[in-house]
Formats: sequence, C-alpha cells, structure tokens
Amino acid sequence: MSWTLAGNSGARLVIRPTPWDARALGRPTLDITEAALAGDEGITDDADVITAFHRLCGEEQAGLVTCRLPAERRAAIARLQAIGFRYVETVQTLRFPNLARFAPSCRPAPLRTPTAEDHPALIAQAAETFHFGRFAEDPAIPAEVNQLRQVDWMEGLLAGRATVLVTGAAQRPGAFMAFTTADGSADLVLGGTQPDQAVLALPFWTAVLLHLKDQGVRRIDTVVSAANIGVANLYARLGFQLTGTLVGLHLHRP
Repeated sequence: MSWTLAGNSGARLVIRPTPWDARALGRPTLDITEAALAGDEGITDDADVITAFHRLCGEEQAGLVTCRLPAERRAAIARLQAIGFRYVETVQTLRFPNLARFAPSCRPAPLRTPTAEDHPALIAQAAETFHFGRFAEDPAIPAEVNQLRQVDWMEGLLAGRATVLVTGAAQRPGAFMAFTTADGSADLVLGGTQPDQAVLALPFWTAVLLHLKDQGVRRIDTVVSAANIGVANLYARLGFQLTGTLVGLHLHRP
C-alpha cells in the first residue's frame, strides 16, 4: 500500500505506511520513498503537493514521517526542512561488488544457525546494545521506544524475515548477522557483537562473507550509520566500497 501525491508542476511524493515503526511508537507512521519538490530540476512550485501531504498526514493520524534522500539532493532536503522535517542521521550505503575476489585476512569464526535457546540473548542484545539508526539517533524519540523497535525487529528476523547466523556458545552467542539473498545478491540487514566480545567482529564478518561466497552470492550491499565509526571501519577493512550517502529526516506531528 502506498500513496502517490502528484502536483500540477511536476512535484511528486510517494508515501507508504510503516507499521514496524508504528508498533514501537504507538502511533501511525509514514515514510516518503520518492520525492520531487520545488528546487529540483524543472519544478518551480509544489504547494499543491505539500498541502496534499499535510492532509494525508492528518487523515492517517501520523505521529512520525520519515525520509532518506541522497545527500546531494540539497534542494529537496531544504524543502522538507522548511515544512518541519528535522535532520536525524547520515547513512552510508556500502557494497562488496565482486564477492568472488574476497580474500580473508584472518581465520573465520565458526558459524551456526541460532536455536530457540539463543533467542532471549539475541533479543536482549538488540534492546541493549544498538545505539545507532533512525530511532536511536533521533533525540525526540525516547530510548525505550528505540528499544521496543529493536526488539520487534529482532523478533521478526528470528521468525523468518531473514536468514540469521551466529557464532559462540549456546544461549549466549557472541555475534550474529541477519541477511537476505536474491538473484545472486545479498543484503546485510542487521548484525553485531556482544560488547564484551568485540574481538569477534572481523573473524565473524569474514565467516559470513565466505559463507555467502560459497552460496553463490556475487554482490553484497548494506547500510551503516556514519556515526558508527567502528562498523564503518570494519567494512572498509573487509573491502566494502562506499557507494552513496543518505540524509535521514523526521517530521514529528502532535
């Protein structure tokens, strides 16, 4: 389900509901997936689209509207800020374009599929150790709401929305990675190490890449908060390339 708001001068917004955010926030939430606004090439007026946007937010009783745009789209970012959106995050998009060339620099960690006994520790890790991301970096969102969202996210991943691999002892795995694959490509959705086992990061990520390589995956994509310097450095060490920068914006509504 999505809404397309089109204006007479070429302005356009495509908006979708985000129930995964709404479950944590306790109010309906929306996300702008496409935006063409005044200041973009060839668009001089977007008043009709902005009016329709505010009307839709009221009809849906949206408490939060999110948007990520390429950093180079300064005019569209400025236009959204002019109607109340606020900067929240900077996100880097990363890619390993040819996994066949991946050569490990360390001994990979052993991998296994998590069991039901591992789930409580993984859910607790999601709640307690993730301090980057759209909700975590928004000062207007309470920490406990971010925790609810992270727990909901992890529960969904463990329920089958992605493949999850871990390393470490039963009931308290030291690291995990959730990913999806399709048509020879993989998307690393969420991963992390226990704070006291950060030394596992390089051998575990190495093992995940080797696993995907053995599965016939040719390309890997992921995103990382620019504020998460440790993980950004890890991906650089593994050979990932920076492919883009996104600016995250949030509009909170009363």
